[in-house]
Amino acid sequence: MKKKILVTCAFPYSNGDIHLGHILEHIYADIWVRYQKLIGNKIYFICADDSHGTAVLLKSININIDPNLMINNILLDHKNDFLKFNIFHDYYYKTHSKYNYIFLRNIIDKCFVKNIIYNKNILQYYDNKKNIFLPDRYIIGTCPKCLSKKQYGDNCVICGSIYNTLDLINPISLVSKNKPVLKYSNHLFLNLNIFKQKIINWINSINLQENVFNQLLSWLKNDLIDWNISRDSPYFGFKIPSKFIKDKYFYVWFDALLGYISTFYKFCKINNNFLFDKFWFNDSNYELYHFIGKDILYFHGILWPAILDILNFRKPTNIIVHGHVLINNYKMSKSYENFISVKKWLKYYDSDSLRYYFASLLSNNINDINLCLIEFVNKINSDIVNKFINICSRISRFLEIYFNNILSNKLWNENFYNLFVQKFDIICYYYLNFNYYKVIIEINILLDLVNKCITDNKPWLWTNNFKKLRNLHIFCTTIINIFKLISIYLMPIIPNIIKKIEFFLNTKLNWKNFDKPLLNHKILKYENIYNRIKLYNF
Repeated sequence: MKKKILVTCAFPYSNGDIHLGHILEHIYADIWVRYQKLIGNKIYFICADDSHGTAVLLKSININIDPNLMINNILLDHKNDFLKFNIFHDYYYKTHSKYNYIFLRNIIDKCFVKNIIYNKNILQYYDNKKNIFLPDRYIIGTCPKCLSKKQYGDNCVICGSIYNTLDLINPISLVSKNKPVLKYSNHLFLNLNIFKQKIINWINSINLQENVFNQLLSWLKNDLIDWNISRDSPYFGFKIPSKFIKDKYFYVWFDALLGYISTFYKFCKINNNFLFDKFWFNDSNYELYHFIGKDILYFHGILWPAILDILNFRKPTNIIVHGHVLINNYKMSKSYENFISVKKWLKYYDSDSLRYYFASLLSNNINDINLCLIEFVNKINSDIVNKFINICSRISRFLEIYFNNILSNKLWNENFYNLFVQKFDIICYYYLNFNYYKVIIEINILLDLVNKCITDNKPWLWTNNFKKLRNLHIFCTTIINIFKLISIYLMPIIPNIIKKIEFFLNTKLNWKNFDKPLLNHKILKYENIYNRIKLYNF
């Protein structure tokens, strides 16, 4: 029975360009989405811009533009950046929407009825120079756990600790670069601890990555800290109804998580279908997967299931977590001004090369990926150019010169061909379980094998003997069909290159009939499919 699956990525923030950190996550998800489609499952892939918060407000003030206009401009820009990497969402939306507000009102009313929210006067960091309360991500200092410097006010990207902002050592405002002061402010808190056992039951019922499971358990060993779901003015977002608290706004993470629901609701509404209830209601047998970075695991592994429980909605089938993209061993971050944007990347390199490189490093763990351009260039030139594309460039000229680009009616060595066919199941297994680096390893084994076969058999020596031309024909046909097989295995990873290969082979690659060879088939004249890349300095 074919599955129905909803996939989401974490929402990019509406205050800047899409960078390679975002692209890593979307490549991670997109490869899996493409694989699921190839095997026949019905899959929906959605995302949205995270449009609220102090950072959005400050950005709009800085560039002297209305925040509503700014987030709409950035939304279009983000969509285009993803499309340039062949990442196609079924729907891409924003959290600043009437549907998101409807769900916010729904959940806050339920919280009020269930008596699980309360008011509390708390100390917060305040920037006297800018006259603004500082959100966690606009304060940096030294982690109180591992003493790493330049960490945010809510969590440490080095040791993964979650802490109270007031525990941060030597805090500095990222807005003014001054030391903030402490001021009291009244806020609205959600009692998280009442959801603790249900969250434990949920994480025990799904197949989480081992490191993810252990991290969540470590947080759940102790009482959960009540969650501040409100923020002070000035702020860009949805105002909390005054019956709960005066002059406060919903915290950006509260409505960002609800954005998964409201984005899919909007998608269903504009497509006049009734999928929403089937995906989100508690009795759903459809599947839901979230792809996220490890720095936002607490929000998705603790806060998100609590929100879903309040709404009486289903929990995710799984949360797939990845590590950070590092540049010079530092996390890629707009706040640290340490990132490469999609626009900048595409000035120098194509999208498929990065998709392949990231795939070669992505596994079912949360290890960080340190982007090394020298290694990147060497890998692309070695794997894609010298090994993969080189197969058809070595063989196609024989087919063109001697056989009018028509493949023979049989294979040279079916046992040899079947060595490549037999890798199908293990490659499927690795795709299914998010171990793309193992897919690349298997493919490189196959590439080495076929290239060795060409070198060992020396088909260029057969051209002077008329009796051997028949063998040359079926040999070249076999190699081209092996090239086709490997191309099929790479379909989820390098879509642009695959399109060029399909044009050369004069056929659409078919996952279901992957092992059926092209025989008595006319291919087109070989034109260069992919060029070597050079090392550039960003």
